[in-house]
Amino acid sequence: MKRGKINHRYFVIALLLLAIFLVSACSTSKSGASAGSAPRKPFIGGSSGLTITFLKDNPQPEITDDDTFSFKSIISLKNDGEFKIKSTDIKTNLVGFDPSDFDSDLSQVLNRPLDDSTDLSARRQDAEGNIVDGDTTYVSFPKDTDFRPRKFSGNTEFTFRADVCYAYQTKANTKMCILRDMINIRQSSVCLPTQSKSIFATAAPVQVTNFRQSVIGKDKLSFSFDVSLSGTVDIFQDRSDITPSSGFDSACPRDPRKRREIENKVKVDIETIPPSDPIVQTPKCGGLDSGNKGIVTLVNNKRTITCTVDLSPDRTELEKVIEITLNYNVLATKETKVLVKHLADTTT
Repeated sequence: MKRGKINHRYFVIALLLLAIFLVSACSTSKSGASAGSAPRKPFIGGSSGLTITFLKDNPQPEITDDDTFSFKSIISLKNDGEFKIKSTDIKTNLVGFDPSDFDSDLSQVLNRPLDDSTDLSARRQDAEGNIVDGDTTYVSFPKDTDFRPRKFSGNTEFTFRADVCYAYQTKANTKMCILRDMINIRQSSVCLPTQSKSIFATAAPVQVTNFRQSVIGKDKLSFSFDVSLSGTVDIFQDRSDITPSSGFDSACPRDPRKRREIENKVKVDIETIPPSDPIVQTPKCGGLDSGNKGIVTLVNNKRTITCTVDLSPDRTELEKVIEITLNYNVLATKETKVLVKHLADTTT
């Protein structure tokens, strides 16, 4: 009897622990914010842009030759980043094989737009931290008919690679610490101008990281940050702001000379919020043509940008939001293998 009471006591304790665990688990939302508490970060974050996959069995991994099998290759594109993409700003090439081996031609596999004209909404979170997935769309090859493999002398494997060119953007923001006296700093100040600052960026292949601030005068401060390529993609940009709406090769060139001219380049725009601020003048940044805007080249997937800001002498203690916008074209790829099996010749 005594043993039964002890077992009953352990059973009650186990139920209480399970209830506590369930309540704790339910009190956290997808964004990491506690229930009833809005998220403290402005963006979801991450290095995702378009996620590219081949739709299952499009193409099938194994097919037969001699015009005995017809098929399409369908590419699925999902926007897993935090920038809305216009349908006209995505172009796709299907390469790795000779289209004539499959009863097609180059016009059917190059510079293909989306199957529909719907823009791809971004992944996003609402004010309470609930996350909504981005949109998915498709590109089908060939354009007008089906692929039909010709007769081969034996089993032959082909690479089907989707090259996707799309325009994308990264938004980042942080806060500069501005004091009435930037030289004689009190520990009780609303912020510390030499302290490391958090910077937040939208989910995108190019990221803004490592924000640093320093004081260089009574009414002047300096800050720097890194622009880094985080995804396994290629990026392109030029001064004419060309996007894939002008064609795949215009935005993501295959020509080696043109490619060298614009690869690894990002358009940078730095603004205080609001832009016309009475306390903080427009930042002046090294390497940017107009002081706070321009094209920079990443070296080894990274570029550090350093800026200075003049402050109005008539100011109080505050934190001022600064926003950084990056624009660029992305070339991402995905491939699969297709085995064309040769049907044995028959004799009559």
